[in-house]
Amino acid sequence: MKDDTPPFVTFASGAQLLVDRGLVDSITPDGLRYLARRNPDWWRFGDREDQLPYVMAGTTRTMETGAFIAMFKDGPRRGGRGRKKS
Repeated sequence: MKDDTPPFVTFASGAQLLVDRGLVDSITPDGLRYLARRNPDWWRFGDREDQLPYVMAGTTRTMETGAFIAMFKDGPRRGGRGRKKS
């Protein structure tokens, strides 16, 4: 079985990957951006020393897929819809 997981995701492709993997019921790219702004202690990507840097692809911010998925396996720190770890 071939693993076709991309090495990096954008907010758009990351949102779709989370839905495809069943980690959330639904989320949009804007929903991900909202989580990043509203949960800075939980969001693993950014400019702080304790965060992983975004990797720029032109003007688009990308995130390392493994760290991105791991962040959501613990369950998003938010209200709203989404599957929490049992």
